[in-house]
Amino acid sequence: MHRRGSGMSLRSGAEPPPTDPISVRVPDASRMTGLGRSTIYELIASGDIEAAKVGRATVIMVDSIRKFLAGNRKVPRAKASARSHDAS
Repeated sequence: MHRRGSGMSLRSGAEPPPTDPISVRVPDASRMTGLGRSTIYELIASGDIEAAKVGRATVIMVDSIRKFLAGNRKVPRAKASARSHDAS
């Protein structure tokens, strides 16, 4: 038994592999990043993250969020006690 046009067999029992979304709406971007809605809109306005308007909805490109966060990653510095211990 086949679904019309889907190319998938219903007997196989296999579901298609999950796909990551390419875009999310503002509340989802806020949840994903832990940033507030206002901050998300500010990042869109400044061009730091990419977004598109689809009708009345604002969607944010997930890849853009990842690149922004990776570019703003802070690398922890070595503790002062470890540096002074190595110097002796």
